[in-house]
Amino acid sequence: MKSKYPKRNFSLALIFSFLAFAFLLPKNAGAQIFKVDIPQNELCLTEENIPFSLDKVWDSVIFASAAATYGSALFKDHVSSKDKYDPSKIYDKDDINSLDRFFMTGYNNTLHNAGTVTCIIATAGIPAATFLTESACGNFSGQNLFDVAVMYSEAILFTNGIKDWIKIGARRERPYMYFDDRDQDGIDSNDFMYSFLSGHTANAFMGATFTSYVFCSYYPDSNLKIPVIATSYLFAVGTGAMRMASGNHFFTDVLAGAAMGSAVGFAVPFVHRFFAQRNNSQTGDSSKKPQLMFSPYGINVHMNF
Repeated sequence: MKSKYPKRNFSLALIFSFLAFAFLLPKNAGAQIFKVDIPQNELCLTEENIPFSLDKVWDSVIFASAAATYGSALFKDHVSSKDKYDPSKIYDKDDINSLDRFFMTGYNNTLHNAGTVTCIIATAGIPAATFLTESACGNFSGQNLFDVAVMYSEAILFTNGIKDWIKIGARRERPYMYFDDRDQDGIDSNDFMYSFLSGHTANAFMGATFTSYVFCSYYPDSNLKIPVIATSYLFAVGTGAMRMASGNHFFTDVLAGAAMGSAVGFAVPFVHRFFAQRNNSQTGDSSKKPQLMFSPYGINVHMNF
């Protein structure tokens, strides 16, 4: 029996890849491979001014919450009743709002595959190439790589968990159902019912926003900021466009996916900026660190600001 989410394998592979990288990477990794002269303005911020930091307690909470969000969506999908295609149902384009109707089209497998490629580049290729290249040039420490990998793993889990829960709740049929050109595999696997919101677009914009924000934070004076941002969002926008042109999503599906993915891609590293600021200003003061307290009445999280 086919899964209701046949394209989920990519999300799972991406998640486990970054998790493995994060937790198997030695913190003293990141030794210089290429000997290059790096201009002063291109240097990564020093350890004293590092923009992001992990926290053992809070990151345990964040990671557990992200994993629970995604895991619960997987479980819900597994146990929920299956949607069945009704060949007698009539799909009328006039039932679609004018904005979505303007952009909707039938299924195109070539553009479908192209959108998957741009999504992979935006979600995995550009983030990995950006920070691994800096590391290979001796301009990004192993600790920084570890921190970024953990943060990105959290962002991927949150993005895919939220995306799946929304899809499960929305149950919106894909645009290609209103045309003669349909994705038969999507119909056979019940994926035709999961149009809102666009998961490819959500992941692509999460990757673009995360990479842009994190890179600009580590390299505030770099001349590469604009190229990194432009390239990241070029592939993210391209992913959204391909998802519409392939007949997989409505315009509002893509818009919602871009908004959600961007929000997660910004929020996860933004929280870790506070951890870094606290560590830089309150080093050694354990009373300022977050604490988990267990009692018969529940779990209390305590943090002084």
